[in-house]
Amino acid sequence: MTTITLSKEDLWYSVLGGAALSTGGGGSAMSYERFSQSVDPIFDEGLEPKLIDPMDLQDDERIVMPTGIGGGISREDQEIYGPPILRQFAYRDIAFKEMDRVFPLLDWAEKPEEDISLAAIERLKEIKGEERYIALLPDEIGPNIYRLALRGAREGIPVVDADSAGHRAVPEMTQASFNVKQLSATPAVIVTRWGDMIVYERSLSWQRLEDISRAIARISGGSNSLIMSFTGKEIREAAVHGGFSRTIKIGKAIASAGKNPIDNIVEATNGYKIFEGEILAHTTEGKGAYTIGNGWINGTGEFEGEMFRFWYKNENHISWLEGDPYVTSPDTFTVIDSETGVGMSNFRDDIWSLGKKVSVLGVKCEDIWRTERGLRIFNPKHFGFDIKYRPIEEIMERR
Repeated sequence: MTTITLSKEDLWYSVLGGAALSTGGGGSAMSYERFSQSVDPIFDEGLEPKLIDPMDLQDDERIVMPTGIGGGISREDQEIYGPPILRQFAYRDIAFKEMDRVFPLLDWAEKPEEDISLAAIERLKEIKGEERYIALLPDEIGPNIYRLALRGAREGIPVVDADSAGHRAVPEMTQASFNVKQLSATPAVIVTRWGDMIVYERSLSWQRLEDISRAIARISGGSNSLIMSFTGKEIREAAVHGGFSRTIKIGKAIASAGKNPIDNIVEATNGYKIFEGEILAHTTEGKGAYTIGNGWINGTGEFEGEMFRFWYKNENHISWLEGDPYVTSPDTFTVIDSETGVGMSNFRDDIWSLGKKVSVLGVKCEDIWRTERGLRIFNPKHFGFDIKYRPIEEIMERR
């Protein structure tokens, strides 16, 4: 099994490149200083993050895909089990004591370990009769993808250079290449921050898995972890290859761009600058374990006098130019800080300051989303908009 060792610079480039591709979701890009605090201990211990080509996977090798389910929730849902801040792991003992006052715990109930997904992975091995996992698979591409590489370094296994979302971040389990290829999502194991563990034996569809796991997230502080596994053959044939290495390539282009990063990003992604301007407004609300809202950008430069609006559900999905439908999912569009080249996250309301200069990067979706089943799964009508999907290249040719 041939692997590539990733340097600290590679991981930092994956943060920048992941933020440019993630369409506003998949976490949020942090400062280099905060990134270093997470990464330096791994390298100081002599551990090595590694990347493996999916084509090197053997048919019967087993690969685990940890998935984070979550987003925003209402105030009422936040307060079900006490003050929301107490749900942070550092306040675990206080949180359980507070919850016990309202909803008495069982005397023998166990408090979860810090990494709640580890127990879920072991349970999945038991259920599926899998002795070990030889690699980790990213479920999507975003600025937090480097964390999976760190986890792999601790466990002594590589990360597969592939993902199931198609070189982007997505809000729902159903928007997965494995769904398009009709692979089974079950059995799977769901764990919450409180330590609950739910074995999901069988499902009618990937959408049902999404809906049920999302409902669990809503009553669990807004998130949970869902663990599933696949064979090497399944990943070779059904995953979208090259996502991690692509983030590194794009991140290098951003880091080397100096004061004009947008042109470099457009070239590195083979994408389009579909708009530029200044932030006018950005709204957000937590609903059903999703973060949902709209953004408005007032045009400048070649877009002077025009208004760009977009709607997001964790990630950006629908846009309008002067009130007319514009670029939509499954094609991607990400709002980029024009000065730094960093992709703007919908999970950080503080960065959407009035008047900030931004550009909007559009990229053609992966081919799997242009198939008949792909477009049935991922299109504007899935999100409740009566808009017909138009390929981004056709829109830009007319523009």
